[in-house]
Amino acid sequence: MQLTLGAGFFWTQQPFAEFTSLLQECEQLGYDQLWLANEKFFHDMYVTATVAAERTTYPSIGTFVADPYTQHPALTAMAIGSLDEVSGGRAILGIGAGGTGFPPMAIERVKPAKAIKEAIHVIRHLLAGEVVNYEGEIITFRNGRLNFDARPNIPIIVASRGDRVLQVGGEVADGVMIATYAEPVGIGHALAQVEKGAQRGGRSLKDLRIVSRIDACINQDSAAAFEAVKPMVAVFLWTSYPDRTFVERVGLEVPLELEQIIAKRDYNLLKENAHLVPNSFVEKFCWAGTAEQVAQMVAKVAAMGIHEITILPHPPVGGDVKETLREFASTVRPIVEDMLA
Repeated sequence: MQLTLGAGFFWTQQPFAEFTSLLQECEQLGYDQLWLANEKFFHDMYVTATVAAERTTYPSIGTFVADPYTQHPALTAMAIGSLDEVSGGRAILGIGAGGTGFPPMAIERVKPAKAIKEAIHVIRHLLAGEVVNYEGEIITFRNGRLNFDARPNIPIIVASRGDRVLQVGGEVADGVMIATYAEPVGIGHALAQVEKGAQRGGRSLKDLRIVSRIDACINQDSAAAFEAVKPMVAVFLWTSYPDRTFVERVGLEVPLELEQIIAKRDYNLLKENAHLVPNSFVEKFCWAGTAEQVAQMVAKVAAMGIHEITILPHPPVGGDVKETLREFASTVRPIVEDMLA
């Protein structure tokens, strides 16, 4: 059994010269996929993805993630088709509900499962070179087409932890990226939702690519690794508010003090209050600890049949993400592959 490794990057604030060096190191380490973030308001996702395409030769280049709200799906089709051409056919369209930068722009996520399904319909037909007329519940597109030849089978991966969106991914996408669930209870539930959608679309799980996407920090100081990923846990608790279904599903409850801060809907308060995230949340939603500890966690997920593994590396205080990237590729990967051989 061989793992397919992906590296995702969320807060892309460093200068492009530094970021390019990081991407090139990922390629040298053997990462198979690079996922470039659409986090508002950092470097633009498609510009960053284009830089990645031009400075690497092998890894697939994924959007992380396009959404049907901040950019019309027709423009997403245009952008992903352009990226695919620039990258020599390496593009993957990662699409999801998005959300962290929406309040400043007064954008609401309306019926995300429906919006994503409609967006995929429009995008697929545009990539196929068709003139598209579509009147959906959320998405409308009238008598338009792409004015260049795009690859019609660019992979479309739906990224989510929400039940309805996971089902839509199973129903209409080429694959699903299961986000943030880091251990078998959460993963098992997500797979059941994907399978439910797949059956609705006349398919099965075997017809789909399944990617596990987890925030990670590898460090010899496990406590430091735990603290490193807590800001990201705070982010997705903020994004999903007030829905706490996925938290309750794994037997947890958001502490009242943290919930009160999240309820203020001020994204800028998260980092300074990340210490309020309990360690139990890290254990359920992240991979943090020494390389050996992380390998044990990854092996449990891989044993469920998920062999596409993407991490979002987070730096410990005073460190950088390169330690996690290197340790995951050089230590975690071979341990897991040996365990499941």
